[in-house]
Amino acid sequence: MLTATIDVFETPPAARFNVGDVVTLKEGGPRMTVTYAGPVALNPGDWLICEWFDEHGELRREMFAHESVRAEPRSIPAGSVMWGRMGRAA
Repeated sequence: MLTATIDVFETPPAARFNVGDVVTLKEGGPRMTVTYAGPVALNPGDWLICEWFDEHGELRREMFAHESVRAEPRSIPAGSVMWGRMGRAA
């Protein structure tokens, strides 16, 4: 007699990201590029290392859990760049 069942649809597989994927935090924030996906020393599990430019143009890098980000399209939709905040080189 079968006493235990396994429901393969109960838990969806975790989204896996690759280097070059564009992501944002599920809570919102800037678009970031995944530069590393895998184990990180002294931290159990797999992690994402992401890079992005902040509002001052500084390059930022941080480590995130796969579950804390969502995939974004690689292309930027027309009209989404704020030209008024960008300066021109003389």
